[in-house]
Amino acid sequence: MASTKGKIIRLFSRFALERAMVLSVEAFGGFQLVRLRSTIDGYAAGTKVQLLLPSDEVRTYTPIRHPEGMLLLGWKHADGPGARWLAEVQPGAIIPFIGPQRSLSIDDSPIVLVGDETSVAVAAALSIERPGFVHAVIQSDAPSDVCLAAKAVGLDNVDVVLRADINAIVDAVSDRLSVVRNSVVVLTGCSDLIVAVRDRLRSGGVQNIKTKTYWIPGKVGLD
Repeated sequence: MASTKGKIIRLFSRFALERAMVLSVEAFGGFQLVRLRSTIDGYAAGTKVQLLLPSDEVRTYTPIRHPEGMLLLGWKHADGPGARWLAEVQPGAIIPFIGPQRSLSIDDSPIVLVGDETSVAVAAALSIERPGFVHAVIQSDAPSDVCLAAKAVGLDNVDVVLRADINAIVDAVSDRLSVVRNSVVVLTGCSDLIVAVRDRLRSGGVQNIKTKTYWIPGKVGLD
């Protein structure tokens, strides 16, 4: 069912929205990489674009810089309109969108980014902007898929741990902080993951933490 927000945006889409054309779609396990041509450039890593889907639902993605416009990397195994669109979209489709808009702003410190499958795109975007200064720790039950997708979007420094293994996540973060002590820890993805890791890190004395929730279990359409 179309959202009220999507219906309102559709009314103004002819003259108020940017547009991008799908150039290619490529699968990497459970991930879908969508290459878009657009005239938008110069945006900072960590911004967001809100796509108006053919169903009039609005879904938010992190754009990854690309010479022809931008790349969108999404997880097809999530439930909802965004996952269905990722699985069905074809080259040649025209996608109206809003943005890029500010979503996650981080100072110039090195970054240890923690997340799940929904976090690979923002880790890649930051890594392209700050080569050599971003290390990702991603929880997933599909580690080979994460590694394939990360390689496809230029994310080289990534550890993959099993979902919900908070001890392994905290250990990976601590190992990285022992090497690059001035890093900011950025917690992204599922709200449950963020809360669990944040509490453990704070109890261990880590204070330089930023958070950005991308989804909450049982809730859809979170920006």
